[in-house]
Amino acid sequence: MSGLWREKPATANQQRLVFREQKPRRVTQADVLLAMLRRARAAGKAVELPEILQVGIAQFTARIFELRERGFQIENEMERGDGQVKSRYWLRSDPELDGAR
Repeated sequence: MSGLWREKPATANQQRLVFREQKPRRVTQADVLLAMLRRARAAGKAVELPEILQVGIAQFTARIFELRERGFQIENEMERGDGQVKSRYWLRSDPELDGAR
């Protein structure tokens, strides 16, 4: 994978949407996506594709790839019906938090 878009910085708006508490030093769009996945997982839910697009993450599939490279297991679920395809993402394994349990 080309390093051109790797570790794409999050915009100030993206940081405000996700990191209301204390935020890391340099927040990337992958960090924003990870925070969304963690919140959804804690609620027993998936992150729906429109939610990801609403936040404006550039090349979200590349951000998911970055997280998978870091050891996160992210499952994509697609549902077809009524002439539409609905896509959602589940965080199945979090190496940063699951190891601490």
